[in-house]
Amino acid sequence: MGMFNLFGKFSNKKWPSISADEIRKRSRILVIDDEDFLYFDLFERNGYNIRKWNDIEDLEKLVNAEYDVILLDIQGIGKDFSPEQGLGVLKYIKEKDPTQIVVAYSAADYSLKYQDFFQIADDTLDKTSDFFVFKTKVDNLLKRRHSMSFYIEKVASKFDEIMLDKENLAKVTQDAILSGKPGKLASFLDKNDIKNKDLVGWSLQIVNIATSLLRALLTSS
Repeated sequence: MGMFNLFGKFSNKKWPSISADEIRKRSRILVIDDEDFLYFDLFERNGYNIRKWNDIEDLEKLVNAEYDVILLDIQGIGKDFSPEQGLGVLKYIKEKDPTQIVVAYSAADYSLKYQDFFQIADDTLDKTSDFFVFKTKVDNLLKRRHSMSFYIEKVASKFDEIMLDKENLAKVTQDAILSGKPGKLASFLDKNDIKNKDLVGWSLQIVNIATSLLRALLTSS
């Protein structure tokens, strides 16, 4: 059973319903590319909060929920930080914040040497695509990031290869998010003999990030 279906079974009105308009207004998008981003003005004119970096300006802003969606180029980016350039930056982001949505944004072909970049990213965009393709993909990703199911799925994905009651995992994760008590998930994992500290730590980090977003949404509603 997919996690979206599991989430539906445990839906709770405490997570607010947000319109696409509200999501767009409160969200922040970052493009990192050493070349011009053709649709910057169009995104601004359509009400998006968007910024553009020519290279990595501040690593911490990439891993502290400063931006909701990051469009990251693979070539010419992050050379001062990693010989893998964009791929190295992407790995760092995903290690520090598993919920950060990163789009592999590139004109590079999908050749074998770039496969890791495209597979680790949450989605891909070809620089030659038109504005409507960019807008639709960004809108869908922003909607996902502002749903509780996104965070439940992120936790569940960590346990894909572990024998664990995924239905109860979804329920407990939701309860931990809505109550603001990550300890509920920690207790569940301990009772199920999950001793991997990195795995537990990542799961609790995801719950904390979701809880912070929930507070922000309730405060602004």
